[in-house]
Amino acid sequence: MNREKVWEATSYAWTEIGLDSDDFARFAREAQLSPEERPALAHAVFWQVCGAFALETVFALLLMGVTLPDWFFPDPQQKVARWLRRPLLLSLLNPLWLVGYPLSCLFAFRYWYRLRKASAMLSRAA
Repeated sequence: MNREKVWEATSYAWTEIGLDSDDFARFAREAQLSPEERPALAHAVFWQVCGAFALETVFALLLMGVTLPDWFFPDPQQKVARWLRRPLLLSLLNPLWLVGYPLSCLFAFRYWYRLRKASAMLSRAA
């Protein structure tokens, strides 16, 4: 599984345009997702991406979406990789992160589900 492509696809949950069915199929194909990798997909979406985007989620909700980029989130791979390098304790001590993490999981749930569905459709087609 190509985690960076999963990160990129999920980062569209924090934009105004989102993705359509063709985009999910393309990302599932590019990320080389298979039904056997569902636990890895869930980990990449709900821990890696949601953890990295927790603060953006709080600010987006507090500012009613003004902070969300229009078309794409710039460099989601760098953002997630930077968050993964930080000690977890720093995030757990941040009250904004603690509020934003479950909210970001709600933002990303639909994208995780649609990526999972697209990977299942690709495996059936193969």
